[in-house]
Amino acid sequence: LDAALRDYEGERLDYAVIRGLAAVLAQRATFETAPPVAPEALRAALFGRGPALGARGKGQAAERARLVGETAVAYNLTPTQLDAALFADLAEEQVLQSVGEPLAPGDLIARYNLEVARGLLYWARQVDIHIADGYKTLFKYIKLMGLMYTIAPAAVGYDVTLHGPLSPFVSATIRYGLQFARFMPALLLCGRWQMEAQVRPPGTRRFLRYLLDDQTELQSHFKRRAGFDSRLEASFAAEFEAKYTQAERVWELAYEDELIVLDDTVMIPDFSFTHRRDGRRALLEIVGFWHPDYLRRKLAKVRQANRRDLILLVYEQARVAPGEFEAASAGEVLTFKRKPVLKEVLAAVERAAVAADKSG
Repeated sequence: LDAALRDYEGERLDYAVIRGLAAVLAQRATFETAPPVAPEALRAALFGRGPALGARGKGQAAERARLVGETAVAYNLTPTQLDAALFADLAEEQVLQSVGEPLAPGDLIARYNLEVARGLLYWARQVDIHIADGYKTLFKYIKLMGLMYTIAPAAVGYDVTLHGPLSPFVSATIRYGLQFARFMPALLLCGRWQMEAQVRPPGTRRFLRYLLDDQTELQSHFKRRAGFDSRLEASFAAEFEAKYTQAERVWELAYEDELIVLDDTVMIPDFSFTHRRDGRRALLEIVGFWHPDYLRRKLAKVRQANRRDLILLVYEQARVAPGEFEAASAGEVLTFKRKPVLKEVLAAVERAAVAADKSG
């Protein structure tokens, strides 16, 4: 396949573009082999029989054929099958099985442009991101890819610093660099952001500024998260919208619009309530029937947050001991059986809400 690609390139000066497009297509393709016997076992058996000694040429070839034949018989294979399977686990021996789903020319160009853009991050020392929308998407992928970061609140949104592969704080450069470059498609899913990276590509002596923002025409191939994380959240928001029209509501409801910074992690409450006249705010976290490990992590975050403006809405059958959330939380804890009682929640919001600059 590589040889065919080189033939196609010929003497063209834009060979780098051709190779880039081919790399995009190769990422979508399936390469694999299905040897009848594990290659490691075949190598151990064949090489364990000793080297193919003898004079160069026919004598050595005959000795090798004998050793291969004996090993093949032991595994019920033909010599040809053994030769094909001997190194079938190596990358260069993989066989193209499928080219994947068809890709339109425009989509291929879009993916190529993204690969070029994010490839620069492999050579980044630091990436500074200001983000004002889409926090949960951002931090989902930061944690998923194991990136090192710091975060601080800004006047609007948050300032996030990612430590890149060339950072003095990073040791596993190659592996971390691959993960770091994979992060860019996630950033493209977010809203209202600006990025400034310090990069030093090969052949450059100093770090360069790499700027990007949410107005870029780059397109992400990651799937955008649609709607709410749970039916509880969706039904709560729907009930609020149905009961309170814009004209009569006192509180504005927003979904996941605030972060609580907790040392090396963050907590993103499900909802916020903002008073339409005085700007007071309260946060709401719905705790449903989740896995015990999830609940333990949630308890730890609630305890560390220590926020009196954070209201917990706990399903009565959540797998925690009675009073455990009350003991962990600095704010109010409400419980519900089948669905939350909106009137009770709004009463708690009124009691818990604080001025926007006095949370904590």
